[in-house]
Amino acid sequence: MSMATGLTKDGRISAHTLDNTGPRRFLVTEFDSGAADEQAALIWHLRQFAPTLALVLSSGGKSLHAWWKCPEGEGGIVREFMRYAVSIGADPATWTRSQFVRLPQGWRADKGKRQEVAYFDPSKLGKEGG
Repeated sequence: MSMATGLTKDGRISAHTLDNTGPRRFLVTEFDSGAADEQAALIWHLRQFAPTLALVLSSGGKSLHAWWKCPEGEGGIVREFMRYAVSIGADPATWTRSQFVRLPQGWRADKGKRQEVAYFDPSKLGKEGG
């Protein structure tokens, strides 16, 4: 987030807007359907198109969230990658920079579970750490 609040498209002040969201550092893909091993296979398949997979976590419910490092922001390569991910079952909502996503070790109160890290490659974070 670049600011605590921003303006919504209809002019209201909110903590959840595109206006107060900075440049994209990660693209998160989420798969809701299929078993965890099927979702993991889709994520692993996507690695051949974007070898910047930094993190995969369990939502604490039914989905896996994959965090892809985006040093180029939202340019054409990232956009095409997301289009392909959606075509094989990823939720398109996470393309929106202000979309809430699950965080590593976050607490999922409605399920009483942590959002556990299933895969982590710190080398994909770069020198600045993320």
